[in-house]
Amino acid sequence: MAEQMDLHHLGLNVKLGKDVEIGYGSFIDDNVVIGNEVTIGKYVIVYGGSHIDEGARIGDHCVIGHPTKLQSQKTDFSAYSPKVGGFAVGDSITKIGGDSIIRSGSVLYKHVIIGKKLRTGHNVLIREHTKIGDKCVVGTNTVLDGYIKVGDNSMIQSNCYICQTVTIGKGVFIAPGCTFMDNKKIILGEGLDGAVIGDYVRIGGGSKILPNIRIGSYSLIGAGSVVTKDVPKKSVVFGNPAKLKRELNMNEIQAYIYSIKNWV
Repeated sequence: MAEQMDLHHLGLNVKLGKDVEIGYGSFIDDNVVIGNEVTIGKYVIVYGGSHIDEGARIGDHCVIGHPTKLQSQKTDFSAYSPKVGGFAVGDSITKIGGDSIIRSGSVLYKHVIIGKKLRTGHNVLIREHTKIGDKCVVGTNTVLDGYIKVGDNSMIQSNCYICQTVTIGKGVFIAPGCTFMDNKKIILGEGLDGAVIGDYVRIGGGSKILPNIRIGSYSLIGAGSVVTKDVPKKSVVFGNPAKLKRELNMNEIQAYIYSIKNWV
């Protein structure tokens, strides 16, 4: 039997695994699936249709399965744009992979699919139609603004803003304070031209990635850079605007790949 603490709400057709802990004041809506050995903190809201897999831990005051912009206000420019077709998550669910840790104050929308062993900081926002691979990190106060793909083993550190329609490869490291943009002219009704980041890219702290940029795999972007044009594979670029300085050698690339694959 799942452990059920007093003074929380369980809706209809909730499927509870073994040894589930649910904290004081939490609200579990109808048709939620919770795997074995899941821990849910105090004052958590889990909306209907959410799936929380085995061993996951949800911190206090989190919201899982928050309604999307389209669901809550009946209109959303992004939802009807042909530019987001490859990002859409068809099922109206929030799925959190096994052994993930979602720290307190975080909000995850519907149409979000998260792989195993995600680690978030506090007060993270992950909006609709976002897919995150296995063993990723999303740091404190970071915003993933929806229609985003993140590959396995990627780390997005604290206080970053990832705009819509950004694709991030596997093994990518995005240092604190980075900003991605998708609307070159800042004209409402345009935009949705997010960057494409290749595998094993490193982006230094405080960098800004402009709309429609392509950063080739294995590249290194220096801290504080403003990336205004595409970056070739294996490149070292930095500055405002960022300029090509040299090409990384295989020893430098392999050292980073080894570090990211062996990070615990």
